[in-house]
Amino acid sequence: MRDSASNQPLPFASIYIESLEKGAIADSMGAFALTGICKGTYSFRVSHLDCETKYFSLEIKDNGKYDFRLAHSHHSLGQVVVTEEKKHLVTTQTVTAINAQQLEQTSGTSLGEALKQVAGMSSIQTGTTISKPVIHGLHSNRILILNNGIRQEGQQWGSEHAPEVDPFIADNISIIKGASSVRYGADAIGGVILVEPRHLRSKPGYGLELNFGGFSNGLQGVFSGMVEGNPIKLAPFSWRVQGTMKRAGNLRAPDYYLKNTGYSELDFSTALGWRKERYGMELFYSQFNTRIGILSASHIGNLTDLQQAFESPVPLETSGFSYTIGRPYQQVQHHLLKANAYWRVGNAGRINAVFGLQHNIRQEYDKHKPLNDSLAALNLPELLYKITTYTTDLVWEHTAWGPVKGQIGISGTTQANVFDGRFFIPNFRNFGGGIFMIERFVKLKYELEAGLRYDYKYLQVFKKEKGVVYQFDNRFQNISANVGAIIKPRTTWDIHVNIAKAWRAPAVNELYSNGLHHGAASIEIGDSSLTTEKAYNAAISFNLHPLKDKLHLELAAYYTYIQDFIYAQPTLPPTLTIRGAFPTFQYVRANADFKGLDLTAEYQVWKGLHLKETATLLWAWNYSINDYLILMPSQRFGHQLQYHFDDKGFWSHGFVGMTLTNVLEQKRVPDNSDFAPPPSTYFLLDFEAGTHVKLGKQSLHLSLSIYNLLNKSYREYLDRFRYYADQPGINAAIRIKIPINLT
Repeated sequence: MRDSASNQPLPFASIYIESLEKGAIADSMGAFALTGICKGTYSFRVSHLDCETKYFSLEIKDNGKYDFRLAHSHHSLGQVVVTEEKKHLVTTQTVTAINAQQLEQTSGTSLGEALKQVAGMSSIQTGTTISKPVIHGLHSNRILILNNGIRQEGQQWGSEHAPEVDPFIADNISIIKGASSVRYGADAIGGVILVEPRHLRSKPGYGLELNFGGFSNGLQGVFSGMVEGNPIKLAPFSWRVQGTMKRAGNLRAPDYYLKNTGYSELDFSTALGWRKERYGMELFYSQFNTRIGILSASHIGNLTDLQQAFESPVPLETSGFSYTIGRPYQQVQHHLLKANAYWRVGNAGRINAVFGLQHNIRQEYDKHKPLNDSLAALNLPELLYKITTYTTDLVWEHTAWGPVKGQIGISGTTQANVFDGRFFIPNFRNFGGGIFMIERFVKLKYELEAGLRYDYKYLQVFKKEKGVVYQFDNRFQNISANVGAIIKPRTTWDIHVNIAKAWRAPAVNELYSNGLHHGAASIEIGDSSLTTEKAYNAAISFNLHPLKDKLHLELAAYYTYIQDFIYAQPTLPPTLTIRGAFPTFQYVRANADFKGLDLTAEYQVWKGLHLKETATLLWAWNYSINDYLILMPSQRFGHQLQYHFDDKGFWSHGFVGMTLTNVLEQKRVPDNSDFAPPPSTYFLLDFEAGTHVKLGKQSLHLSLSIYNLLNKSYREYLDRFRYYADQPGINAAIRIKIPINLT
């Protein structure tokens, strides 16, 4: 695929045959491959982030090469934020995309679980139902999640506060690894996760999509539905409504049930869009509701029992199967409202404006009700947080000045949090603002990118002591910058190089937390003297495809040095309170570095048979103690073998495969620094198979996955509840997707 004016390749352009529901993404040189296409005439939809989407009618007679050309445009996309984010798919940083087909194979799981398939990614867990993404050892406030172009803002400071995002919304998820603060804000020192829904329908007609899922472990049921339309007589207007329901009971480890690990979820979203050539706007609203049981065995009554729990191979509390979610549990509701608009300003380019409003309500319930009968009857949460966030962005995407194109923008955030119940973190207000500029110099064989950003943050904290409210003011400001290049000496390989400086202000829990965190079943203590983290990151990645479609290699190496890195250090011994005995963690700072390698290799052994190898390797060092940094992901290896059947006849897009995951024991930890030693090395074997079935003109997408096929007992080092219980055992999942075109 090439630009019709400059004849330059269009990297990562997309091509799609709607009648076959088949498509492909071009590589960095604009080349793509579509296989299994029968002879005939088809309508191809070809799109690229900087070009007008175009439809081509083409007769396929035999195997051959076809050249599609698109006209360059600065006003092609009606959804401003998607335009901004998709430009970063060709950033000089390492980027991995999970497309709709890959997401389909993980549907019904959480966002954190869906991302673990990517090299360089892992997750930090709190039990079996709460998972947060980790990029190169960094997580929580260091990872920015953009949900439909809005930075996800809830109580993400907690290690057991999972992102309030419904993965069924996403049509594509992109992971930008490494410091991305210039475009996305000061917090993104570890990376950015872009959760992007499909574009609102641009062709007249209506569509419906139904997703059903069933999981054997926990007897989980999942349903998600979506309906969308574009009226024939009102072409600029499009709309969509989507919703998801989930329910699961107690999960089962190979040898016992995990008591109180069920959960329920109810989500919905709606979007309205109006798109014209010179201007357009969109409204989006979503609501996320979940109730999550917390493993009962994680709340221990005394220090003797807690030590016994650390040493026991079986939790001190087990149960049978039940859908009942009792204490302790979390209940979370998250509202997100987005409004965005774009204007084409003559030959000057395009202005994008986006406004976001989020309201998050989090309730955490202790295992035991108050001893006072009247208070117990009210069944109030022990911790209640309400946080409201307003975000604004204004970005000017200027027209190309010769080979240079870029954007200049400003952003602002205001946030207010209040709590009720037992003290853990104080009430606070958070204000922030930033201004940035990114320019990109593009030539055929190389691209250069440079960006600069200034951010200011003001944190106002209110603490009540002996009836008196004290105010603490915290001000932070700094510069973020990055310089990078993409070098394409050959059509079969390219190099991405990036150097960045970023920073992050300490979160309110790191500064002021003090008490029992019910969801994490731990005591956490902050330090108000903590200062800004300053990160310096260098990364290089090689993308090689020397045998055309048969072999693809991606190797990424990175080094990050963080001055005044903040982490939760286990503090021995555990703490005994009137609520029970709990592990204790103190927030401390240290100078630390993170270096690692991410490897992905895909090879077509022979027609239809594909082998994929991944490796995630990380070494983290704590210079303050001259020893390894604790609580870092273990080395992880993945081995996948898949066979794809010919796309013909009644069955199409069929595949069957096995995946072996090998996670090594984390031996790079300081001696006597944790409550229990790291778990042993483990191997997991998964099976998956899927196909598309044609019933007349209707297509059904069917898949079967079996996780932990051998029902192995294991524990995950980054699971806070590894002290008490094993991970879930075998779990079979059946998924059915029914796309219906009502045109």
